[in-house]
Amino acid sequence: MRNCPGGVVYDFEDFVSVVLSSNSKKVEVVELKNADVLNWKDGHSSVKTKKAPNLSKMAVIQLRCGSRSLFFKLTHADAHFTELDFLQAKFELKEPSVLRPHDQGKKNDIIKKLCPFMPPNRRAFWCSLPVSDVVEDVE
Repeated sequence: MRNCPGGVVYDFEDFVSVVLSSNSKKVEVVELKNADVLNWKDGHSSVKTKKAPNLSKMAVIQLRCGSRSLFFKLTHADAHFTELDFLQAKFELKEPSVLRPHDQGKKNDIIKKLCPFMPPNRRAFWCSLPVSDVVEDVE
């Protein structure tokens, strides 16, 4: 592993400490938690989006906190945003019930090839990865 100004980076905790020590400590680190990741599924209404422009035609897109709508401008010169309510009325995003598992072979490869380069006290994360026989490979 490469030496960084804040120290050697073996895992995410090391990365956080390096980022916090950079830039005169004017950085706020926000760690992604499992509750921050939602179980996405298609919830758009085909009736509501039939007359909506394509994303490639939109110049500015805005998502507002607390709103279920998408706001867009077709050109940067437009003065106001157009609101597009594209979700189904009863659509809700849910938190995943379990952590996404990994293939046992991939976990073994990581432990065999990566872990020898780090001290034993930094291997816990990699050794505790959840595994499953039925895993969709995300490329």
